[in-house]
Amino acid sequence: MFRSRNKLLIAAAAVLAMLAVAIVPVQYSDDSSAAINGDLDGVTDIAYICEQDSITVSANGTTQASLLLINNNTTDAHYISVSASTDNSKVSASAHFSGSNPENTKTLSAKVSGSTSTANSDTAYIEISADRYAHQGDYTLTVFITSYDSTGSGTPETGSVSIDLKVTSDLSSGNKYNKFLGFIENDFSGIMGEVWFTAIVSFFGLLAIGYVIMLIAVPVCVRIVMKKDDPDREYMKKTLYDLCHVIIILWAIGQVLRIAGTDEEYIDIVNRVFYVCYLIVGAIVGWRLYKLVVDVIITRIGNKDDRHRKDYDSLRPLFMYIGEIAIATVVTIVALSMFGVDVAAIITSAGLISLGISMGAKDVLSQFFSGLVILATRPFQKGDLIQVGTDTTVYRVREVNIMNTQLENWDNTDINIMPNSTLETSRIKNITRETTVYKCYISMSVSYDSDLNKVRQIMQDVASANPHVITDGSYGRPYTRVEEFEDSNIQVKMGMYVDDFNTSYTVRGQIRQALYAAFKENGIDIDYTRIVVEDGGKAFPNEGADGSGPSPAGSA
Repeated sequence: MFRSRNKLLIAAAAVLAMLAVAIVPVQYSDDSSAAINGDLDGVTDIAYICEQDSITVSANGTTQASLLLINNNTTDAHYISVSASTDNSKVSASAHFSGSNPENTKTLSAKVSGSTSTANSDTAYIEISADRYAHQGDYTLTVFITSYDSTGSGTPETGSVSIDLKVTSDLSSGNKYNKFLGFIENDFSGIMGEVWFTAIVSFFGLLAIGYVIMLIAVPVCVRIVMKKDDPDREYMKKTLYDLCHVIIILWAIGQVLRIAGTDEEYIDIVNRVFYVCYLIVGAIVGWRLYKLVVDVIITRIGNKDDRHRKDYDSLRPLFMYIGEIAIATVVTIVALSMFGVDVAAIITSAGLISLGISMGAKDVLSQFFSGLVILATRPFQKGDLIQVGTDTTVYRVREVNIMNTQLENWDNTDINIMPNSTLETSRIKNITRETTVYKCYISMSVSYDSDLNKVRQIMQDVASANPHVITDGSYGRPYTRVEEFEDSNIQVKMGMYVDDFNTSYTVRGQIRQALYAAFKENGIDIDYTRIVVEDGGKAFPNEGADGSGPSPAGSA
């Protein structure tokens, strides 16, 4: 059984891995090739060297290029100003020289023959930034260089250097334009060769492909993450089908928009909604898979240690709660990042906010963390009989939650909801932690005229005769001792073990009744308080139960 389940777990992990890969946008790296150099046209004595003859920048990204400017004049210095621009309105460029305070101007000293000094040259850095919706294609980056004489007067000379600029975007049509399904060339002519025809045919084709995959993948996923007899299996399948319908339609629309060459902004909107739905499906599958893994681990451990199976089962709510928090956190972070939110800034702000919240809600947090401690250490579990602190009331644990614990009183008439912080800081007496066997006591008051050895023997015999009192020696047989000499009686106390705490009160009642009969049969007086009324020097004992008895002298 477990071998096949392991294979299913591996398959499910692979599915989740593909889900994760699918939502990661494609990243592009900068391309560089052979350097270009030469004298700057339009500017006397200034030469340049550029390390790249082609620059690549991805949409919503930045990159940098460098341009070394050299003053070849051996007598005069040159005052240089640089700027940059592109022929794409959604791609910006700026230029500056190096230094602690970068500026776009620099003075290049005159060239000294035979000297190794580099004072006659400096590097200009060009920063290129592409908007998220920059259109993919080939463009030109132009760097403008203006030269003045060393005094800053005279007629300035301006030249430029052109560098090939390539913009890449995962939102652009790219090579999918007017291709069936995004990769089959449309070689038809006339109406059938129009891009709208290609888009319509591709839409229905993509829907068909998506639904075929859905009809195969959903049953497999449900089988992986849920047991066959799980009552929620059909509901899970219906939920996944509904979400997959939305995902397939959004996916098909996104591909068709690329095939039709639609603006990047519209493609991005569809993409974001698609990824959110995709993320929801991944979260559902991941959650069910997580539950399955926890169930398998706890079941295996419980099978190896049957004695503490119930203890291991009590850990399940703790792991479920941790899983919920972890999955919800990951889904939230990924969803926010999809919409361009600076998650790092939010986490930093959340740290400050949480500090304030923790101070204002310390009682709530105390209950929460106390719940985690109780679920982890398991001082009690569902069904246990406990006493809390100095309270002698016996409670039955009904349910242990993360914030509080529900306790039933002995008569099952009241349910007490107790904060976990109170339980965690109180002394807990778990009566039935290891066993339901319970030690209880009965005290009897006998007169000073009684034979104590006989009294003790009768008490032990009566207790041993009760079928619920343990007498085999596994926990100790009933025993007695003289507890206390009081003003008018002697207290004899008996201790014994009964087989079930739940019946201990009934058993004690049965034994008391049997002791009363045994004492009466053996002539042992159970001492009780007597009231004597004196009138005129004569003493009259208290009346009988029926109200009869002698009347005081002089009464009517």
